Amino acid sequence: MPFSRFRPRRAALLLLAFAGVAGLAAQTTPPPGPAARQAQLRRLMDIAEPGQQMRALEAFARQYPKAPELAQVYSAILDDATQLSDDRRVLFYNEKLEALDPSDLAQRIKTLNLLLLETDPANQHRALRQATAFSRMVEAKAAEPPPKELGPARWRLDLARLRSLAALFQGTAAQALGDYPAAEAQLVRSLQQSQNEEAAEHLAKVYLAEGKIPQAVNAFALALALPGSTIAARAALRAQGGQLYAQLHHGSQQGFGDLILRRFDDVAARDAAETAALAPRAAANAGAASPGAFALAALDGKSSLRLSQDAGKVVVVDFWATWCGPCLVQHPLIAALRRQFANNRNVIFLAVNEDEDPSRVAPFLAAHHWRSTTWLDAGLGAYLGVDSLPTTMIFNPQGRVVYRQSGFVPETFQAELRQAIERTLARSGGAAAQP
Repeated sequence: MPFSRFRPRRAALLLLAFAGVAGLAAQTTPPPGPAARQAQLRRLMDIAEPGQQMRALEAFARQYPKAPELAQVYSAILDDATQLSDDRRVLFYNEKLEALDPSDLAQRIKTLNLLLLETDPANQHRALRQATAFSRMVEAKAAEPPPKELGPARWRLDLARLRSLAALFQGTAAQALGDYPAAEAQLVRSLQQSQNEEAAEHLAKVYLAEGKIPQAVNAFALALALPGSTIAARAALRAQGGQLYAQLHHGSQQGFGDLILRRFDDVAARDAAETAALAPRAAANAGAASPGAFALAALDGKSSLRLSQDAGKVVVVDFWATWCGPCLVQHPLIAALRRQFANNRNVIFLAVNEDEDPSRVAPFLAAHHWRSTTWLDAGLGAYLGVDSLPTTMIFNPQGRVVYRQSGFVPETFQAELRQAIERTLARSGGAAAQP
């Protein structure tokens, strides 16, 4: 889970005076009923200036400390505080949201990320306590029966990622407090559950603080082999890891790149095993050695489709599942793009379902009035390394993946995918349909 800090800015002193006036008004004026309260909130939500809206919403929250709209109010204040780079309020209102629903793991993750950025000892100790509490919540979740919408393999993978994140939080908090043995133990545990660049980088720096140079070099190599956030940050990791490697090899960095490649191969093998567990190959695909060779089954089991049947065309593949909330949001966006390219015979859209229980798919399609022309995965997703949903890919006419998007941003998804389709058409000589 990446950590990022907002730029600090002093809070406006006007807030104190405004709070006093609002408090006096709250004492002397009886609170209006629900309809008036909601009308008041709608007016506040229409305020365009972030600082002004934030102060007004804070006064509203003080006036109605038990209002059912508090989650909406706190979220709006957070948006303003983020725009104003007000770190104190960003942390404070994330904690407020957490208090509204203590069982919300996603909100706890946001709050922990912010706490781990704090540098004062009091907040660092708070971060460690919160991380420990988060770990207990994850284990309580693991003791529950798997959700009906998820298969056993997906549930095990999700739990492993949650446990990895919990250990990463605990290790990072211990590292900030200078407890390097505890940090090392937790970060190693994080990587054993699910490998991620942040845990590997933190572990490398813990090893370095402990004077364990060979272990630090190996952890830096692993961090560089895993997907990272920014090129600049990875360049710094490469420089630091290379310098440590040179200390062990008579001043030479020759061989450090090979070490990174070996760690990359290890990561790829582990990822392949995880994704294969999510979508095991059907017997018909046992010998498939390319995406086009995979046979995708129809919902009725009476027919199949191979990507090779669409050779010479641009193929857009949407990997989705019935239990995937973001897939519900993405579906109409892809459906709109399919209509835009409906007259272009060089563009094909395919939906590939990743449910472990295929009996759920047809009722889901009927309930949501989706097209029934989706295909059941039989190992293609695992072959292509699909480990999160939704995932969207574009295959060029030669059958190679030229675009891949794991997850999506609703505001930009359509435009980015349309541009990628048109680029692929242009490079292959196909004519793009005019929206």
